[in-house]
Amino acid sequence: MKMFKIYLKEHVDIFVMAILIYLCEILLRYMIGMTLFSFQSFLFDMSWIIILVGVISLFKKRIRNIIELIIILYLAIYSFAQSVHYVFFNNLFSYRKLSLAGELADVKAEILAGLKFEQLLYLIPIILVIILFFIKKDEHKIDIRVKILITLICMILGVSLNLGLTKWLEYDYRKSGNSWNKDHYLHEVMQNRYKFLDRFGIIEYNIKDIDMTLSKAKKGLSEEEKAEVDAFVKEYSYRDINDQSGIFKNKNLILILCESFDESAIDEKLTPTLYKLKSEGLYFDKHYAPIYEVATGDSEFISETGMLPSINNGTTSYTFNLNSYPYALANLFKDKGYEANSYHSYTGNFYDRESMHESFGFSTFYDMDKLGLERYEDYDETVNWILDEELFEAVLDNTDTSVPFFDFVVTVSGHMPYDQRRDELKEYYDLILEDGRFDDYSDESLYYLAAQMSLDRGIKILLDGLEEKSVLEDTVIYMFADHYPYGITSSRAKIEILGDTDTYELYKVPMIIYNSDIKAKTYDTLTSTFDIYPTICDLFDLDDSKAYKVGHSVFDEKAIRFVPFFDRSFITEYFYYDSRYDDIPDGYRDLYDEISYKVNEIFYYSQEILLGDYYKDE
Repeated sequence: MKMFKIYLKEHVDIFVMAILIYLCEILLRYMIGMTLFSFQSFLFDMSWIIILVGVISLFKKRIRNIIELIIILYLAIYSFAQSVHYVFFNNLFSYRKLSLAGELADVKAEILAGLKFEQLLYLIPIILVIILFFIKKDEHKIDIRVKILITLICMILGVSLNLGLTKWLEYDYRKSGNSWNKDHYLHEVMQNRYKFLDRFGIIEYNIKDIDMTLSKAKKGLSEEEKAEVDAFVKEYSYRDINDQSGIFKNKNLILILCESFDESAIDEKLTPTLYKLKSEGLYFDKHYAPIYEVATGDSEFISETGMLPSINNGTTSYTFNLNSYPYALANLFKDKGYEANSYHSYTGNFYDRESMHESFGFSTFYDMDKLGLERYEDYDETVNWILDEELFEAVLDNTDTSVPFFDFVVTVSGHMPYDQRRDELKEYYDLILEDGRFDDYSDESLYYLAAQMSLDRGIKILLDGLEEKSVLEDTVIYMFADHYPYGITSSRAKIEILGDTDTYELYKVPMIIYNSDIKAKTYDTLTSTFDIYPTICDLFDLDDSKAYKVGHSVFDEKAIRFVPFFDRSFITEYFYYDSRYDDIPDGYRDLYDEISYKVNEIFYYSQEILLGDYYKDE
């Protein structure tokens, strides 16, 4: 017994480490607005902490201290990084997102600008473990048999507790029937990262994430899997004919993805062309842009294919850029004799766009180099951006309007940051100040609006150019936002631009369809990025009969409409379901069950389609 007392006294550092591990989780929970304590996650944490205590106790104090320092440094930095990611994307990241490390490094200044003072709290566990590292204390020799015995006890207790918890989840799952919403399924596939952390704790989250990241993704589908996917695709490939079907048949299309576009940027005086398109075209007032692994890249993928992007298998544009997409818009338009090209005023290797767009079927992806667009003299990479008016001038110069054409344009002026470093926006910034209505606005808001003025001028150049070439009447302009402007960081600017909403309404963004021959109308139909592909196929009479698509044509009055989010939350025409809390509104249980089933089915089979390169033989 005396030896055990000496052991406990000599290993106080291990127990301090255990407390600091849990402190890192508490801090992360606090930063992302999660309940500070969950009994189940506490038990999972304890199972791994007990195992760690047993293993580390075998080492001498100096080696133990080094291991403890590494563990706490890792968890503190990891928790800090997760909380920063959550601020921007409203979700936790996975190690499978490491393919984007270069892109994230490019915008590190904007990420750092979004930091809050309270995030300095992550220094507490780091400081304490460093102090622990430098505390010197005389060591007593402890019988190795005692160390081994205690290690065995810890290992047996920790492993038994972890396995017992896992088995309980499986028992509860089987007892209640097969359900995508049970904790056992969550533990197995990690379909909701926020909920996973809440239910199972930070250590289990790391272990599961690393395991899934290192696991090799399967390629190809078995005959049985292929038959299941065939049935799924058949169900989700239909198109309902309506009174708008084919109205733009044989017309040209310019599909414009507008970077960080928000309704607040549409102003009769500041952005008269955007205002004109909204007022004289078809405007969709309940349109949402959900964010997945990457905001802009995935919005491109969704709009071009109608499919759900990669969720748990790396970034779509890096992992699945060589897949076959025979029913992507570019291929469908080319099948009808159109020229199809895409344009972006940044480098083609960002998001591996050049390769991805080639797989979509575009004849050429024109990046800034191919368009001959030059950086400004004081250009600062990923701070300054080439103005959208220069992009649209280049689009006009490169588009052969003597033949039917489909142009996909990805704008960039609206990209963060929104501050005085944006020298290229100074002219627009001054015009906003001269307006007088925005004197009380923050600089961040003013530069955001200035960035959208560049988009407005670019669209005007486009319209004027199409009119000069006598093809404006025969051309449809389809504009949509890739995502809400999450690059706005200050609380004041969020109120001024976004209304400081903490609900799903944050994802509400503009979508406009314009042609000089159509009558203006505002729609309050629930729509999302997923509806762009089927809408274009519907309006232009493209053959999408074999294409799996999540959404529906915006003119399909029979469709059951919903917008799926990354964590399997969803919006319906009647309610919003937040998967973090499982709150189902009274009176909507049947509708919830129906749409929840569809959402989970879509998530499952969409990944099978990507992993199996389902369309490779088409």
